[in-house]
Amino acid sequence: MLAAMHGKISCVRKLLEVGANVLMFDSLHERTCLHYAAYYGHANCLQAIVSAAQSNHVAVSWPECVRILLDNGALVCASTGGYGCPGSTPLHLAARGGSLDCIQGLLAWGADRAQRDGSGRMPYIVALKHKHGACAAMLNPSSAEPLVWPSPLKFISELSEEAKALLEQALTEANKEREKNILKGSGYSLASPSHSDVHSDIGMDDNLSEVISYLPVYF
Repeated sequence: MLAAMHGKISCVRKLLEVGANVLMFDSLHERTCLHYAAYYGHANCLQAIVSAAQSNHVAVSWPECVRILLDNGALVCASTGGYGCPGSTPLHLAARGGSLDCIQGLLAWGADRAQRDGSGRMPYIVALKHKHGACAAMLNPSSAEPLVWPSPLKFISELSEEAKALLEQALTEANKEREKNILKGSGYSLASPSHSDVHSDIGMDDNLSEVISYLPVYF
């Protein structure tokens, strides 16, 4: 964090090379190294940190983090509140980051594709804006709804653990087939968003530092 704060790019790169945790918050202001690089205007440090955050060793763990949080009762449609990306749900942030695995997991747990953020945008519009074609195809409100697990149906709770596991596996396979058909059918040639959705997206300032700060929480 000190290296990012003072613009010491060579030090930042060296720390990143040896696996420094770019998602760690300081104890005083609850900020990451990305916050400090952005605040003090060190663009080269900012770019290096963003690139590291998007690298495989960090990004590959996001879907598993989502699964663990959902398994332990995380709210699938919780919003970020009034700062950062106001009103964004985990699905909005996954769409922004282009994490198809996270989107698939969230949808399977009942995340609402039609829920809008503080600027009135659905996750579909966010994915379109950031040019994540496969994500947008999955989030398109006109595409087939996913099968949700755990099921809210009462009889599910009365099944044996073995039966539940078999049913969950069947639903997972059905969702995979659905996703395959959506992506194959779309060819990533996506419908244009409505004029109102495009208008609500214009002028939206994407605060990368706040997006990164939510990664450990939402995806």
